[in-house]
Amino acid sequence: MSASELQKKIERFNYCDARVLHLNCDYFADEISLAFEDDGCEVTYSFLGCYKSIFDHVKNYDKLRPVREMTLAQIPYFIQSINVDEIIEDGVNFYTCSLNMFPLYMDIWCKDIAVSSKVL
Repeated sequence: MSASELQKKIERFNYCDARVLHLNCDYFADEISLAFEDDGCEVTYSFLGCYKSIFDHVKNYDKLRPVREMTLAQIPYFIQSINVDEIIEDGVNFYTCSLNMFPLYMDIWCKDIAVSSKVL
């Protein structure tokens, strides 16, 4: 699947200004998943076979307390943009994905991106 096809698949859901429900990094950063709510569904973007993952939190943004202690309504992360592209490095094809979830920015290089949803 091309990056533009994946971008269209991602954009089928209304992610702009959606509150992030969870962000998980598993298996030594091989899999990263991001979930948000869209019209009564939980939408999950799964980044699979990850080779590069950068989580960059705005340094002067005061979280006020640990995120683990926050209720869902207090979580400050809202998706602003998701951009998918492709790159070939050392003969290996990767999808590159840039996510703006102010105050958190992410860059991920991965082999595949899966999109799923389930009714809440």
